[in-house]
Amino acid sequence: MAYLELMILLSRFVFAGFAILFIVLIFSFMKPFISYSLGQPIYKHSLMFSCILFFHLGGTAILFGKAPSLAMRQGIIFNSVILAAAFIFIKWLLKRLKRQDEMVIWYIIFFLVDISYIMLERLNHAEATKQIVWFILGMCIAMFLPTIFGKMLQPKYKLLYMFLTLGMIILPFIFGESKYGAMNWVEIAGFGFQPSEFGKVTFVLFLAAHFDEFEFKSHKLTIIFQSIVFTGAILLMLVFQRDLGGALLYGLTFLIMLYIGTKNAFLPLIGIAGGAVASILAYFCFGHVRVRVEAWIDPWADIAGNGYQVVQGLFAIGTWGWFGSGLTRGIPNKIPIVTTDYIFAALCEELGNIVGIVVLLAILGLILQGLKGALIQLHDFEKFLCIGFVVIIGLQTLIIVGGVLKLIPLTGITLPFVSYGGTSLFVCLGMMGIVTYFVRKTLKFARKEGKEIEE
Repeated sequence: MAYLELMILLSRFVFAGFAILFIVLIFSFMKPFISYSLGQPIYKHSLMFSCILFFHLGGTAILFGKAPSLAMRQGIIFNSVILAAAFIFIKWLLKRLKRQDEMVIWYIIFFLVDISYIMLERLNHAEATKQIVWFILGMCIAMFLPTIFGKMLQPKYKLLYMFLTLGMIILPFIFGESKYGAMNWVEIAGFGFQPSEFGKVTFVLFLAAHFDEFEFKSHKLTIIFQSIVFTGAILLMLVFQRDLGGALLYGLTFLIMLYIGTKNAFLPLIGIAGGAVASILAYFCFGHVRVRVEAWIDPWADIAGNGYQVVQGLFAIGTWGWFGSGLTRGIPNKIPIVTTDYIFAALCEELGNIVGIVVLLAILGLILQGLKGALIQLHDFEKFLCIGFVVIIGLQTLIIVGGVLKLIPLTGITLPFVSYGGTSLFVCLGMMGIVTYFVRKTLKFARKEGKEIEE
């Protein structure tokens, strides 16, 4: 066992090295935002995928060596083989379908999902198994559903998107059950999910359709007023469900989409001021909001009670420094709700703050790839969709990581592609699937027309 402990200590530097190499390679594809090259794309693709596999094998080897029983070791090997096989098969399939243009996006997602798997396997084997199942289902949807139902992704279906969004938000009032103070969870026929996660997709679809070709439309004030009323109704229902994290995410997404659609900064600024007032009202109206704000302001005042989660998360991030304690050598299980709200703190504790920063940079890479895809779109609707989906991923990351780092009060949402949560992973994969669909469609049209597009 002493030999294994030594290998775990050394692995900290190996994990950090592979993570840094991976992100440097990823950002070499970020033109026009970042401009440097490390060689031919085909070689960089091979090296990036090798980094993912080495990261996966290294994590699996440590978890296998530290497993307390034969049954647990068999489960770890089974999960590891299934996930690695899924990565390899998807890579082969994309190459076979001649969809190499979107490989960078999927490599980033593979990397994030693999880190998620390693940490979940470390913390909760059953949740790691479920996450793999959701990943495989989500990839099937992301890769093929947009192509099959692409004709439904058009601005003329705005009313359909609106009613679907309302339906998703209303559903918890009918079938909902309370979890962690919010009534945003629904279970139907034994299948549990968060409707507001699916509502994010249809909400962005509605806003993209609503602001499509805004500058060429008459009655601009009416269009703006309609979007404000609809979003206000959504936010009120989320507040009544006490899903304040969801309300914050929807509200900020609307303000950004409002600015992109109208090209007017004044309206979002008014919205931010209104949101500040609403936050103050929420503080006085909801007891669990006051608890979270007080824990944010001074968690040390009640370190054994309401401030316990915040303090344990800060200890996890700050104790072991850049390279972490080593996988399995920390105590992340001390953090309440660690696999969802605080998985970022857990991975920083054991894999190191370098890997934590790389995770954030990888999500930034997804955002840049989405913006890059938006730049080449020929129609406003597609531009708004690409931007809207990556805005949601970026805002989710900002909100949850900001809460974990005690920059803002903690809200119960997931870190995209990393936190445990089948609905969240499924929806995030679906959103990126739609982004890659429009990028692929535009590039195919450009090549058919003999035009050159900077990829």
